[in-house]
Order: sequence, then C-alpha cells, then structure tokens
Amino acid sequence: MKLNGNDSRKAPAPKKKPKSHRALNALLAVVLLVAAAVAGYAIWERPPAIAAPQPAQPTPEQAATQPVESAAPADGPDVSDPDDDPDNSAALTTDATHRDGVYTVLLVGRDAASNSTDTIIVGRFDTVAHTVDCVSIPRDTLINISWSSTPKKINAVYPGYINSGKDGVEALRNHVAKLLGFEVDCYVVVSMDAVAEVVDAIGGVWYDVPEDMYYWDFAQNLSITIPAGYQLLNGEDTVKVCRFRDSYAGGDIERIGVQQDVLKTLASQVLTVGNIPNLSTLAEIVAEHTETDLTAANIAWFARQFLRCSMDDVKFHTLPIATGSYIGGVSVVSIDVPAWLDMVNTCLTPFDTPLTEQNVDILCANASGTSVWATTGVVAGGEDSFFCMTCTVKNGGVSAHHLPGLCPED
Repeated sequence: MKLNGNDSRKAPAPKKKPKSHRALNALLAVVLLVAAAVAGYAIWERPPAIAAPQPAQPTPEQAATQPVESAAPADGPDVSDPDDDPDNSAALTTDATHRDGVYTVLLVGRDAASNSTDTIIVGRFDTVAHTVDCVSIPRDTLINISWSSTPKKINAVYPGYINSGKDGVEALRNHVAKLLGFEVDCYVVVSMDAVAEVVDAIGGVWYDVPEDMYYWDFAQNLSITIPAGYQLLNGEDTVKVCRFRDSYAGGDIERIGVQQDVLKTLASQVLTVGNIPNLSTLAEIVAEHTETDLTAANIAWFARQFLRCSMDDVKFHTLPIATGSYIGGVSVVSIDVPAWLDMVNTCLTPFDTPLTEQNVDILCANASGTSVWATTGVVAGGEDSFFCMTCTVKNGGVSAHHLPGLCPED
C-alpha cells in the first residue's frame, strides 16, 4: 500500500557489528599503532661505534727511549709521562677482529662531592647471545703510572687528572686499557645521585642487607644507620649500602660483592614488565647525571637489547687479586696476572684473538710491599717514585716519595 506515492515500508536498518568484532578491531588498531611506534623507535636508535684495534704495547726498550715532557703544575700530580697520555694507550695488536654485536663499556661510579671513583666496572654486552658480563676493578688496584705525588692506584686517576687540568675520563680509559689490553668501546661516568634517583623512580629495591651498617664520617657528611635484614631500600639508603665497608673483614673486596648484589637486584627489578613504563624516566635520570660518549640513540638501542636478557644472562665478577699490601702506608692490591688474563679472555674481550701478557701494562707488588715490577719491564716514573703517606704526614703535608719499603716507619 502506498501513501502520497511513498512506500510505507521502512528500509532495513544496517546490521550492527558484534561487540566482539569492534573490540578486535580496536585491539588491532592499538597493535598497529604500537608496532608503528616500535618501528619508528628502531629506525631512530643506533648501536654505538666500536673501538678500533690499536698498536701493540711498545717493548721495554722502545718505552725507555720515549721522551719525557716537562712536569705538571705543582698543585697536581705529575701526569706528563708519555705513557700516561690518553692518546698513547696500550691495546691489542692490529690483526685482531672485533666480534659482531659485542660491545665493551667502562662504567664508573663517581662521588659528586669528591670526584672519587671507588666503583669501576668493565662490562661486555653480547647483543647476539644477549649476555652481559661485568667485572669490578677494586679501587686500590696498582697501576703503572709515573706520578709520585699521589698513590699509584686506579681510583686516583680520575680526580688526579681533573686536579691537573687534564681529561679525567680519557686518562681513566687509558689506564683501564693498559690493564685489559684493549680500548673499551664506550664509557659512562655516573654520579651516585643517579643511582638514588633510579631506585626511587622504580619504587625502591627490596634487598637483604647482610649486616648492621652503622657508620659516621663527618668529613664526608656521611651517616649510615641501616639494620641488617630484608627490607625495602629507598634511593639514598641504597647508595649508603653500596658505600659501606667499615666492618667488612674483606674490606673493599667484600664491599664489591655487596655492590654487585645490589646491582643485580636493581637490574632484576628494572627488567620486570611492570617497569617498562618507567624506562623513559630512567633514561632521563641517566642522561642528567652521566658523563658519556653515548648518544641518546645509542642508549635507547642498549636499553632495548638489555630488555631481551634474563637475569641468568647477567653475570658479575671481580678482578683476581694476587696480594694485598701496604706501600708507604697506602693500601694497595696487586693483580694475579695469569688469572686476570684468563678472565679477560673469557668474560671481557670483544676480539677473536686471545690476549697475553705482551698486551698489558700491569704493575705488581709482593705481599710485604717491598718489591715492585711491571709486566712491560718498566716501572713508570722509576721505582723510587712511590708516594709515601707516612712521610708526607711527617712533612706537614708536603708530598714525599721513595723506593717501596724504605719508609722509616715500615
């Protein structure tokens, strides 16, 4: 029947899509957006450049003929010896091949107030196998450096060069290269303030503090009052746990073990799915508190690669020690060279050529601290260039140095 020439029947309404189909379409749209974002992120991020193999160490005869420049200013250590020049670093022979996808990094924990670098870690990141190996270098490790106005120890390098108006990072990289036998690909110097902020950003770290930690140092404005036991640590207390070593029987070596445990715990929490939204915040914290030769794109690439690791793939080690002794009233530790080279070849080198004693420049001492020698055969600065704390104090703070074992108080 028609009314006014129009069909009274209504056209059928369009069929509604089932809710399940709408939900699926929305989910697919989200997936596509995320995929596009990840694709754009992957296009932007970049792996860092790798360090090229360097010429082999000079022989003792070659080193002995190198000229010595004029002394450094009186207010800093003598860093003028060519062996201490960052551009004259020791490293691997040029016939070595760098393995694809393997990167090495020098990670340094710096105290913002004193510039001390008591935390020094060399890491190797294999982005093909997705494994990470980290080796801690004790702060008292002897190094073959020419200066005589401060101890010949690894943790004195960064502040020593800074105080002399030189590049502390490059100097530290150079001396770490002498221990390793190769140049690391990149470096990150992190203020301890960054560690505290990262911990706070992820809501703290649950950690089993191994013993009561009570220590006061008014000179450093440091107060540690942390009881033993499993507890949630905020950022400030996490840093204090890492710094504490007052009652450890093993001294700095035992502190390194605690630092490694804290870092593993922190890494484990960062790797959890729940912290993925925090990654941008963590990246901002790191960027604000670090000195590095990595770009933002490099850091982003490393972060994505790291998220593909499991905690079983992240391993920590400590440089093997042969002896611990005192030279001029200063505590030092000497590297067990054969064991160290085995660790370097197993855990750290990115090259396909094994390293030998010919590739390193390592200073060693006997257990009594009365005799020293270098793997190159040349003690930088001479054997009479060892700083003596005891004589310096007796001289009213005027730097004193002499042969090991010749201090009247020894």
